Amino acid sequence: SVFQFGEKRCISEGKNAWTSFDDQFVSIDFDAVLVNGNHYPATQQIVIIDPQKEDSLYRRKDQLTNVQLVILKNHDLDIFDFIKDLLPDNVPVFTGLENEEIFNWFSEKISSVIPELNALILAGGESKRMGMDKSRLIYHGEKPMEIYLADFCKSLDIPVYISKAYDCETDHIGAHPVIFDKMPGMGPFGAIISAFLEKPDAAWLVLACDLPFIEKDLITKLIKHRNPSSVATAIKGESKPFPEPLITIYEPKAKMRFFKFLSQGYNCPRKVVINSDTTVIEIKEENQIENINTREEKTIALNKIKN
Repeated sequence: SVFQFGEKRCISEGKNAWTSFDDQFVSIDFDAVLVNGNHYPATQQIVIIDPQKEDSLYRRKDQLTNVQLVILKNHDLDIFDFIKDLLPDNVPVFTGLENEEIFNWFSEKISSVIPELNALILAGGESKRMGMDKSRLIYHGEKPMEIYLADFCKSLDIPVYISKAYDCETDHIGAHPVIFDKMPGMGPFGAIISAFLEKPDAAWLVLACDLPFIEKDLITKLIKHRNPSSVATAIKGESKPFPEPLITIYEPKAKMRFFKFLSQGYNCPRKVVINSDTTVIEIKEENQIENINTREEKTIALNKIKN
């Protein structure tokens, strides 16, 4: 068997039992997958009108349940009568020579299907260096950080969930539902996987709970420059060597990426971000991405906010 991945070509001896699950493993990396309708059914269809294929198309007309586009092989062809009865109103029709129009149609179709964005506030850590629960620290008003950041994201019209340890005793914190850690001991890596297990088709804006200086304009910028075709869209400080994996939007395709890293013994979100197709947003305001891990840092942060 021969497998092609970009410029890499892999050859394997022996039989490989390829199943529908393998199709899903491979297709998760792509924005759209075209399949040959003569061999596979699909939820949406593109019909190509070719006189030499009329009989073949007629035999499969029952599979034409959701036609999105018709392509005429030549400009002087007409759509077969049995196809006309199956077409929705205003379905676009192009000839095979209108390559630019067809390309633009595909581009618009793909870009219009953007996964729902949810926010995940990471608030289930042990906070060993701080010596107290970082998610319950108060830097602004009377709200602990987990609720402050959750309300912060909610104000941007994003559904918000708070990630807590598996033994958390409540399923809501404030007005926000809790996602329980299904992979204890793996820190943020396990929390992100747990979110994907909860809502596998959603994208996740992941924020650590120890970011007291973060501002709405930064998150707005991250969302504005989100690239759904990437595995992730991440913030990076101008002087920092790597992006911030806990100020990042992870697309649904990142789910499989996390599991692949885990299967090789890695449970670090930063490794996933820097070794994947990640869109990086570089910023100068590095104070916004400063995280607070110790009591000394907490005291300094409180003084900065006060002043």
